[in-house]
Amino acid sequence: MSAPALSTWISSPVPPLGGTVVVPGDAAIAARALVLAALAVGESRVTGAPVGLEPLVRALCTLGAHLEPLGEGAWRVHGVGVGGLRQAPGLLDVGPDGLAFALLAGLLATQGGETFLTTSHPAATTFLKTALPPLARMGAAFTPAGDGLGGFHPPLLVRGTARPVPVDHRPLAPVACEVKSALLLAALNVAGRTTVVEETPTADHTERLLRQFGATVTARHQPDGAWAVSIDGQRELRPARVAVPGDASLAGAALVAAALRPGPGIALPHVGVNEHRIALLPVLRDMGVGDMGAIRAAAGQAASEGEPVADLRLHPPAHALHGVEVAAASLSTGELALVAVAASCARGTTVLRGLPLRLARMVPSLVAALGACGVTVSAGADVLTVTGDGQPPQGGATVEVDADLAPAFLALGTAAAHPIAVRSSLGPAAASLLNALGAAITQE
Repeated sequence: MSAPALSTWISSPVPPLGGTVVVPGDAAIAARALVLAALAVGESRVTGAPVGLEPLVRALCTLGAHLEPLGEGAWRVHGVGVGGLRQAPGLLDVGPDGLAFALLAGLLATQGGETFLTTSHPAATTFLKTALPPLARMGAAFTPAGDGLGGFHPPLLVRGTARPVPVDHRPLAPVACEVKSALLLAALNVAGRTTVVEETPTADHTERLLRQFGATVTARHQPDGAWAVSIDGQRELRPARVAVPGDASLAGAALVAAALRPGPGIALPHVGVNEHRIALLPVLRDMGVGDMGAIRAAAGQAASEGEPVADLRLHPPAHALHGVEVAAASLSTGELALVAVAASCARGTTVLRGLPLRLARMVPSLVAALGACGVTVSAGADVLTVTGDGQPPQGGATVEVDADLAPAFLALGTAAAHPIAVRSSLGPAAASLLNALGAAITQE
């Protein structure tokens, strides 16, 4: 499995950002919507999808669904019904799209037949380790490639079962929401109720979309405080119209870039504000940024279904941001970097406490990159501390970081004293969004 290609982006200092920009659609929501539309009986419409979903679209078409691009991020999808996908004649390669790999692995586990599936995404090994055991309990069989050290990686031979059985799955450790999504998609073709129990709830995009397409999904707290998501399988899905909201992660990079210095402010209409994706917003408010928009239902959508959205507006305060105490457990990897970047320009010390393992793994890379840019930063076992003097740091460094961390350093480069070169597998969406607000980000 080859590593994703790296690119170098140069983010140069510019005047404070300002303007109104439409944020590209959330790929995590769009991908799930296309998969469920491919399983519905009838014609569905998905609008607002971002670019980059072509590997998933090709795979779904190979499996028998019909997806027709209508332009401007819109798709017409004719589904084949739950359990109606055909066997792929060759290798299904979704390239660097790790989410597509996860969704298809779950989907194919209960379809019957054999399919070879692969991806170049580096997180695929972690997904296989955590998702294959419960999928195997449903009746599927898998042959992943091995590294000789007890680990597995793509390509993956999926032997789907024609007689799947429901499971109650409670992982021994927290897992990514992609694993939960794979299990819920597999459960669509299983007679009976499948339940996935999470110690801490992860993003619920799949559950919301399943309800939009007519599936019976319930979620509840258990007596011990865990979160149980259940789905009743072998029910036909109805077609739906899904308006994909703007990507909350991309919006976060724009909000932080605009908050680093006093300026005219920015407006970002129709951004997804799922409660599991907006932990950054209250942190920015605590640092001194004012109200950033009210949550509302999308046009034509009941408030009880689909994704909540908001028209986000940020008017930077006339004074510098100030340091705060942050409970880090609710942050995503990208939000961790964005909070650290905001803290580097704030006055005082920001302390992020209680870093879970999924974030702690990224801390050494983040600390090294911040330090190279002139930021005063230190890390303990589960704590990250950033101290600023109310002014942006010097910058002037080349940093190599994970794609989730990269947008934060593009944002920092707009305010730093000297340009920051960001080497990453990051795509162009974050740079394009920031440039539309006045940034000067170029690709080498």
